[in-house]
Amino acid sequence: MAYSTLDTAPNLLTEREADVLRLTAGGATPREVATSLHLSYGTVRNYLASSVTKLNARNRVDAIRIAAEAGWI
Repeated sequence: MAYSTLDTAPNLLTEREADVLRLTAGGATPREVATSLHLSYGTVRNYLASSVTKLNARNRVDAIRIAAEAGWI
């Protein structure tokens, strides 16, 4: 059990970035995510872009895959 904790990478995403990715992974559009989380559309786009950058992903779908495989969303 201790080895599995050492083997996992630290979560690179903020709580809000993870929320946005989680909702997007569920099929919500950025506008729907914005409404659901009481954010502006631009803020949601910024969170998606920062997630892609932080995870060194090719796009938001790749970012969702990386975050899901790491257990962050």
